[in-house]
Amino acid sequence: MQGFIEFLASLAPTSLVPVAILLLVVGAVAVAWPMVTAKGDRNEVKRRLKVDDGPVAAKPEPVQKKNARIVREKAVKRAQEFYAKSDPENVARLRMKLIQAGYMEPRAVGMFFLVRFAALVGSAIGAFVMNQWLGSPDSTMASRWAFVILSGVAGYFLPGLVLTQKVGEKRREYRNGFPDFMDLMIVCSDAGMSMEAGIERVSKELAKTYPALSQNLQLVSLELRAGRSLDDALKALADRLSLDEVRSFATLLQQSKELGTSLSGALRVFSDEMRHKRMSLAEEKAHALPAKMSVPVTVCILPVVLMIAIIPIIVKMTMAH
Repeated sequence: MQGFIEFLASLAPTSLVPVAILLLVVGAVAVAWPMVTAKGDRNEVKRRLKVDDGPVAAKPEPVQKKNARIVREKAVKRAQEFYAKSDPENVARLRMKLIQAGYMEPRAVGMFFLVRFAALVGSAIGAFVMNQWLGSPDSTMASRWAFVILSGVAGYFLPGLVLTQKVGEKRREYRNGFPDFMDLMIVCSDAGMSMEAGIERVSKELAKTYPALSQNLQLVSLELRAGRSLDDALKALADRLSLDEVRSFATLLQQSKELGTSLSGALRVFSDEMRHKRMSLAEEKAHALPAKMSVPVTVCILPVVLMIAIIPIIVKMTMAH
């Protein structure tokens, strides 16, 4: 940390004000990041209680915005085609990760590459402007270019980190909503509905509370209508949701069909096990909290306590001599 501060100070050795401003910005980002990532958790109740206000009349799109949209779509298409030809395996993995994050559009891959390129160029230009504005003439050219290159690399990896965070948020939403999906499937099974009709019905019921899960279930209904088998459709759903529970659900249906057991009873037991597993995960996080809190307590509070306890003794010993 001391070396990093000295590196920043070398950019403007006559004044430490730019360093202080930069550290304040980094601290503000570090404080605001947990609030931004917890936005989905805070809006959980709001999403469940959301009421449909009815269809809104579509406004005519201006010609300038339409032309900008056409140019953007062409750029996205070109970027996606270029990366698909250069590294198809990486593009396929990225496509699956975007689907797991909730971006179902076919142009999501090209848009991600454009955002990554824009973040790289924007970060590098911002660092260069900062060097020109805050840098001192005494700072070395190597340190300036090192700062620009490191900023560009950070901007390049930032969209990937945000995408990983979005995947984690969607996975939590799917894990919270899947027991409710199982309960509704039990109701549909007890009412005599088939599995295909039950999935279609439940996907409509979950549209308000869990929109992302409802969208994936609607895709399963469309795949079943297109002639895909239920096992293959559920396996594809498990890949999109990135949940082991969905794979277990597909295995449960297959075994129930082969053994001829009651489907509603198997679904009820599986739903209870999922809720128990979710409660176990919550208890595990609660029990791990004291161990996690010991690190900031030791680093931040213990030195202050030791200073308060030792400094008076040192002062008295100094005064005695």
